[in-house]
Amino acid sequence: MARDQKFALVTGLLDRCGKGGIGEALAQEYTRRGIHAIATVLPNEISDHLTEAGITWFPLNVTDEKSVANLKKKIVSITNGYLDFLVNNA
Repeated sequence: MARDQKFALVTGLLDRCGKGGIGEALAQEYTRRGIHAIATVLPNEISDHLTEAGITWFPLNVTDEKSVANLKKKIVSITNGYLDFLVNNA
């Protein structure tokens, strides 16, 4: 089954997609290439720059099972269970 849309998840533990970080640069490049980029940010991290860049983002605390489970549900609902790229930017 061919899929037209590709999906990338950029996640990590420290300063994931913080403004000016490598995670943000990766998510922006995926978006520029027409790939639906999904990023995770720490729950209290600034994320306006991701919204402005057209990047889907979700808060994530990798030490909280509920946070991880909630992210999984959201990712599956967006991607229909398919990820083409996974970057663990820890």
